[in-house]
Amino acid sequence: MSATTLIGPARSRVDGRLKVTGAAKYSVEFEVPKCAYGWTVESNIAKGKITAIETKAAQAVPGVLAVLTHLNMPKFKEAPKKEGGGGGAGIRNEERFPLSDDGVYYAGQYVALVVAETIEQARHAASLVRVSYAPEEPLLTMEAAVRKADKPKKNNDTPVQINKGDVATALKDASLVKIEQTYITPTETHNPIEMSGTIAHWEDDQKLTLYDATQFVKGVQNILARSLGLELENVRIICPFVGGAFGCKGAVWMHVLLAAMGSKVAGVPVKMHVTRRNMFVGAGHRTPTRQTLSLAATKDGKLQAIQHVSETLTSPVGQFTESCGSRSTGVMYESPSIRVEETVYPVNVSTPTFMRAPGECPGTYALECAMDELAIALKMDPVALRLANHADNHPTKNVPFSAKHLREAYQLGAEKFGWSKRNPELRSMRDGDLLVGWGMATATYPAHKMSAAAKVILRADNSATVQCATHDLGTGAYTAFTQISSEQLGVPFEKVTFELGKSDFPFGPVAGGSNSTGTVGTAIHEAAVLLHKALAELAVKDSKSPLYNTKIEEIGMVAEGRIGIVTDQTKSDSYADILKRAGRDSIEVQSEQKPPEENKKQAFQSWGAHFCEVKIDPLLPRVQVTRVVSVMNCGRIVSAKTARSQIMGGVTMGIGMALTEETSYDPATGLPVIRNLADYHVPTNADVPEIDVSFVGEPDFAFNPIGARGMGEIGITGIAAAIANAVYHATGKRVRDLPITPDKLI
Repeated sequence: MSATTLIGPARSRVDGRLKVTGAAKYSVEFEVPKCAYGWTVESNIAKGKITAIETKAAQAVPGVLAVLTHLNMPKFKEAPKKEGGGGGAGIRNEERFPLSDDGVYYAGQYVALVVAETIEQARHAASLVRVSYAPEEPLLTMEAAVRKADKPKKNNDTPVQINKGDVATALKDASLVKIEQTYITPTETHNPIEMSGTIAHWEDDQKLTLYDATQFVKGVQNILARSLGLELENVRIICPFVGGAFGCKGAVWMHVLLAAMGSKVAGVPVKMHVTRRNMFVGAGHRTPTRQTLSLAATKDGKLQAIQHVSETLTSPVGQFTESCGSRSTGVMYESPSIRVEETVYPVNVSTPTFMRAPGECPGTYALECAMDELAIALKMDPVALRLANHADNHPTKNVPFSAKHLREAYQLGAEKFGWSKRNPELRSMRDGDLLVGWGMATATYPAHKMSAAAKVILRADNSATVQCATHDLGTGAYTAFTQISSEQLGVPFEKVTFELGKSDFPFGPVAGGSNSTGTVGTAIHEAAVLLHKALAELAVKDSKSPLYNTKIEEIGMVAEGRIGIVTDQTKSDSYADILKRAGRDSIEVQSEQKPPEENKKQAFQSWGAHFCEVKIDPLLPRVQVTRVVSVMNCGRIVSAKTARSQIMGGVTMGIGMALTEETSYDPATGLPVIRNLADYHVPTNADVPEIDVSFVGEPDFAFNPIGARGMGEIGITGIAAAIANAVYHATGKRVRDLPITPDKLI
């Protein structure tokens, strides 16, 4: 890896000590004087009407300050559910405001809120609220909701339905080798360590401060201001640390609005913890998917047709589309004909939401399993099949990919894993009594960038503070942004303080879509350019400066802490001397928030390859992932330690997706029957082997000035397929509905 591929040494996290000592404050840990507590009552039916709601017993509980239902809930202002997505004004996950009518649209919907002086009083009082319903027959499956099915044309301005070439004719061609299979993924729930939560504090009738566990302080600020009829600057959102999110804290959920309104009615600050149980109904999930893949290829493996038909769910109160096909089949392999179709069914279940690589994650699982099945049908090595269909250009946009190094990822991954030693015969590899399987898959995720701004305060002691209303979800953003700031400003790493997580700071985008590093990094770069220009303007007017009377356009940063003539670096001046001679203790600049520049001549995408080994005792038969090699191409690597951790985290989630994770619902009530971490099985240390992570490629300066693409989500794409393919190689049994539990291998 060249020097330009990596920014500086592998730094330890700048926020690491705060976290391990408990000094890092998460949203519901802030101490607000006279703070009361909110506790919700949830519906136990999936569809119907509230006919009566009895609150007298709850109101009589000592310490109770307010009981809110649809009968006495103050009205919210009609703000749009969605305005500009992650780069703009934020998203309200449900179109319907909480407690706004007597309708019940899914099981677990909030139907009342109790505010009391202590959390125990609030919880007890909530248990005394009695709700009567007139139930209606809910729609809980794709089959039940078929008459309400929709085929959306776009998802966030990106086409969902794709047609290129003549797929139907190719699939009828008898000379081609074909496969057609259906792959199923279940409902998955995020389950970050930190559950969602909010503290709402009205400073006065027109000023609101929220401590909120969110991925988007500016989005929450906008939604709350509009929903409550407040001036934007009178709503402050504070969130310095996030204990994981994976997408469930990207939009504004109903508990945030309830906390704000509960605080207004009760006249005191209100803290609302979302319980682990309610995280399964009140903070989103990954929708289940049913995906049918049809592939046709020549006998030497050249794809002639790819058809990807997806079916997913959404809710009656919030449209969400998990675009499986367009985000995998639409970008990954070259083929003269590609067809992607997606159908969305509204059912009486809470609204799905973003979950690490939404669309790409389940989409690559289905496509990469289908590619493995095609490789078997062709008697072809799975890596060779992918190389034969490698796309130099975007398959549907027909523009070249920028800085794509997928071939190198396959080569290095295969070499490090020892892929050449793989016996392609099923059940042929063993370790004693254990069956051994080797599988692989391609990983991919688009390079997103949004809009952001950054403020820089440079002091005469050569220290700097950089501010942006962005986030660190535990991904290492504090460290990465400090490294970028150090490099771009020309200030030592140890003397840079990066501040984030407050809506007071310049605009930062949602921490999602793997956009933060590229987007905020670009804003830091632009602020650094402004800083160097501002210093130059002081220097050229100063007769004591070596740069006196030099043209400003000839000046740039020439070394750490120095600006000078770029073509003649013998003439330079230090930041500290420039400021001291000008009688300034500091200098401040702020970049402008503007839409990201579009480059329609290239496509920007990150790539990778997963190689996986599983071992299975045929008598149990439980799958153990024993080795993973992941090689990624994500442009420039900003923070080596945290970059590796991001891929490891994605692989770990992929192991859960493949082998353990599933949220099941009671068909009688529509409530999840799995609503805790005892029953919802996420991978633990015993399930996760050593994960060998490497990076290939070069900086992608065509994408942005720092050359870095995001990597928060690419690690999970493809890994479930690599595991499923390894399981098939070990056992000869193809499991097409996740998770791969022992009963499916018996």
